[in-house]
Amino acid sequence: MSQFFTRRKLSTAIFLLSQPFITFSVFAAGFQINEISPALQGDATAGSAAANNDVSAMLINPATLASLKRNQIYIGASEILPRIDMSDASAIHTINIPGDPPSNISAEVLGEDSQGNISQGAFVPTAYFGIRINPCLVAGLSITAPFGLKTHYDNDSVVRFAADYSAVQTVNIAPAIAWSFNQYWDVGVGFQAQFMKATFSNYNGAYTGISEVDAFIASTQPTLLDAHGWGYGFTLGAVFKPFPSTRIGLGFRSQISEQLRGNGDQFVVPGDISLAPSQEFPSNAHTSVSGAIKTPAVLNLSAAHDYYRWTFKGTVQMNFWQTFNQISINMPDAFATNSTIPTHWQNTWFAALGAEYRITPCITLRGGVAYDETPTRDEYRDPRIPDSDRYWANLGATWKLNECWSFDAAYSHIFMNGQTVDVTQLSGTNPIATIPLEENEVYAKYHGHADVVALAVRFSF
Repeated sequence: MSQFFTRRKLSTAIFLLSQPFITFSVFAAGFQINEISPALQGDATAGSAAANNDVSAMLINPATLASLKRNQIYIGASEILPRIDMSDASAIHTINIPGDPPSNISAEVLGEDSQGNISQGAFVPTAYFGIRINPCLVAGLSITAPFGLKTHYDNDSVVRFAADYSAVQTVNIAPAIAWSFNQYWDVGVGFQAQFMKATFSNYNGAYTGISEVDAFIASTQPTLLDAHGWGYGFTLGAVFKPFPSTRIGLGFRSQISEQLRGNGDQFVVPGDISLAPSQEFPSNAHTSVSGAIKTPAVLNLSAAHDYYRWTFKGTVQMNFWQTFNQISINMPDAFATNSTIPTHWQNTWFAALGAEYRITPCITLRGGVAYDETPTRDEYRDPRIPDSDRYWANLGATWKLNECWSFDAAYSHIFMNGQTVDVTQLSGTNPIATIPLEENEVYAKYHGHADVVALAVRFSF
């Protein structure tokens, strides 16, 4: 805890200053947010690592900074309007009580078996700055929210012992620099400082499904755990221009391991928090919380080709989600001193095709389609993130007011495949337990879609 308290004032200050950039969402596969630029969103981020004269591509490929014709300030935001519905849900909850002999209580969970929209809307702002230092050198800074999620179930949902409220919020601050070696090659490198805040809640403890009994033994409020911290990484990239009209870009964003610390309240029985921490059942406890969440490395290969008034674009992207193999939270002063839920996510592909057409020197239209693969596996898919494959259809436009000011607008509709959660979770340990403390068997169906609208302003000087 000492490292947490020594950095707490700095973390709190950055958190408050950058609060508008923190987002809750579930609209990209996993909990990655691909809409980090309205300009790129218009053609489904196709060609993003080979962007030309667009400072908002620097997080994907810092080498694109070298193409800036003038200094740029780019401020944008997306409004995410998701709709994810749950239906036909059922669950069985079991608590294993340590002792001599050990015992358990198991019952089918009663409550609501459907819910409309477990994910609410989100506002996602972004900011980019690019400054040309000399004819060969350009520096930039991005402030984005590249990862985020929020799911929220009703308090009487049948899945409440597996998931109640889940949120991951991020702010990524990334300075970068790019060099133009010659007319063919640009390279770039950047640094990432990423702040993350994670909040998880679910119900714990004994449950019989008999209201007269549960009035005496079942917790009336969920366990709530909250932690935050910093992680660090880097970006690398290159742009190859074999012809004046053709660009091929390769960008890499490293994995970031977020070391999170905070506090929480664990409730396993009715009543308030115990005066002293206790690992014996039954006992509610206020506890310190620590854990780690890894956000994936991302490798993006893009190409763009200018043909008269057209630019044709394509992207293939690998997301290295395999490092996100579990959610593990340590709670040393609680009944369950550790809670670990396996996720076993897999690496995924993202692919996009798009084009833009310059109607006049002042008006550009663009569009694109994309496929976004889910990292979740059928046997481990969790109601906290009931993810599925997605397909994007995007439209966008740019209006250039004059040599200094231009405005971008974009719209996306995201089609989500129907998905099923059918999982048995074993979680919770303490020093006197030889088996997991809780078991949740959960089944539910999910389907949904999302609409995204975005606006941005660019100032060139």
